[in-house]
Amino acid sequence: MAAQPELSQHARRIPTQPDHRGHARPDAAVPVDGEGTEPSHLAAVTVDFTTCADGPDRRRQVCAHVLDRCTGHVVAPGRVTALVSGTSTRTVRAEQERLVRRLEKLFANLPIGVSRVGRGAERDELVAEACRAATYASLALADSPTSVDAHPLEEAMLANGELTSTMTALLDPLADHEEFIHTLYLYLAFDRDRQRVARHLTVHPRTVDYRLRRIAALTGLHPQTVSGAGKLLAALIGRTHHGAAPR
Repeated sequence: MAAQPELSQHARRIPTQPDHRGHARPDAAVPVDGEGTEPSHLAAVTVDFTTCADGPDRRRQVCAHVLDRCTGHVVAPGRVTALVSGTSTRTVRAEQERLVRRLEKLFANLPIGVSRVGRGAERDELVAEACRAATYASLALADSPTSVDAHPLEEAMLANGELTSTMTALLDPLADHEEFIHTLYLYLAFDRDRQRVARHLTVHPRTVDYRLRRIAALTGLHPQTVSGAGKLLAALIGRTHHGAAPR
């Protein structure tokens, strides 16, 4: 994530984001520990729009009026992360839960990831944690909301940098075929239901079959098998960890 602009000795801001009318709205200050400031606690909530049939951009626009009430928000391909702040863990957790309930009403069945509560200086780490949780929930079609604590195997894999790099490299042969990676992501997220993938992509099921065959030929891993699907899922998780989320 790009470095945030320094505003003063005690504050940093979320980059300005457009509102639902496409206008820039003022940045929201996030206090951090320092002389003359009250310690600020933060938590993050991420909504993953990757599997939206009507497109992530449209859903992000609908999100704007909810996020405007938050401390700030960060937009990334296929997802939006909102930050909430307060002066205690209890108040921030309560606000995080209220935000999740509102988002669940707006975006039924979409994966939502939540972070733990941390201090203001941990903002980037909290955003990354919520994003990982949302990605895990999306890949597993888990009930929302979810936290990284609910996915210990994925977190254990990402804690091993060498293993993560090895698994991520399995997708290198698909580097020039983004449509194959997206199809693979949906195929695994939809529990290997090729008909559902075809409907989502508005293509013929035979197109999905062709892409799966090409994925197998290029990577040497067959998505239709338990072993192949498991390794490819780990590769997608590692790829997302490196900032290249499926689109």
